[in-house]
Amino acid sequence: MQYIALLRGINVGGKRPVKMSVLKTAYEAAGFTNVQTYINSGNVCYLKPQKQA
Repeated sequence: MQYIALLRGINVGGKRPVKMSVLKTAYEAAGFTNVQTYINSGNVCYLKPQKQA
């Protein structure tokens, strides 16, 4: 199942910006797959991790 995370306040105002490549890597490290970010908005699409059998 695909999910969307709408992270509020990411890269607004230019203070402490978050690079989308770093955000994507963090989601992948958490076990999510097919991670995609949308411009610099902080919106992330991803698939939930597969359960280990």
